[in-house]
Amino acid sequence: MELYQLRALVAVAETGQLTRAAERLHLSQPAVSAQIKALEEELGQRLFDRGSGGMTLTRAGRDLLPYAERAL
Repeated sequence: MELYQLRALVAVAETGQLTRAAERLHLSQPAVSAQIKALEEELGQRLFDRGSGGMTLTRAGRDLLPYAERAL
C-alpha cells in the first residue's frame, strides 16, 4: 500500500468520479484507475462500486477511508 494509492482513494471518495479525482491529483484518469485497481488487488477487496452515476465506496472502502485520511 502506497501513499499515492491512498491519495487516489480519498480523491475518488470525495469527488465520486475518476475524472474529477484525476484533475484534483493532476494525473490522468487511467493512472488513477490503475492506482485504485492495484490497491483493491493488494487488499483483496473491492473498494468502490462503479456505476453510470459515478463511484461510491463499498463497505470495505468506507472502513479504509478514515485510516487513509489519517495516513495522509
